[in-house]
Amino acid sequence: MLPALLPLFPLPQVVLFPQTFLPLYIFEPRYQEMTVEVLNSHHHLVIALMREAPEAGALGEKAPVFETGCLAEVVRAEPLTGGRWNLLLQGKNSVKILEEAPGKPYRQARTETVPFDASVLWPGPHRRRLMESLHAYAASEGIEVQLKELLDLPLEDIGRLNTLAMALDFEPTERQFLLESKDLLTLADRMLQLLDFAVGGRSIQGL
Repeated sequence: MLPALLPLFPLPQVVLFPQTFLPLYIFEPRYQEMTVEVLNSHHHLVIALMREAPEAGALGEKAPVFETGCLAEVVRAEPLTGGRWNLLLQGKNSVKILEEAPGKPYRQARTETVPFDASVLWPGPHRRRLMESLHAYAASEGIEVQLKELLDLPLEDIGRLNTLAMALDFEPTERQFLLESKDLLTLADRMLQLLDFAVGGRSIQGL
């Protein structure tokens, strides 16, 4: 059972997805304190994308974040000198940030799980259309080998799409758009939109 308040770790360029992994380097004293408390208790925190870059020297203390973030579990922790840490996080599920609460040097928030319907059927023609767009995107980026390696991973559909969302060169706000999907079909549709837009834009620029 997780506590009502969880540490909130805002990041300016990173969106974490369920079933994917994220390395974190912890060096700020307040987040060093957060890490020790998390490792001594429930091993969870919330990763959220900042809506805008923090002011110079602010380091995200007050930067607004998107309402939807990702609950993450610390699955590996490597202590370094000076209280610093290398952490490896695994995304668990999307959460809605209800409110932030004071009381700690670091940010913390009340959250609730965002339902995701993985039972929605993904029709074959739609699946093939996404694969075609993925291969067109990979060809335009010169990453055919890397895409094949990702597609060959032994993952279920949701894990594969979330891994692609993390790995492909989407903008942070585009990744946020994907994270906020309510079910598998919506996630696939949104990824298809982003891929087609990316490939179409490159084609126009090449005219």
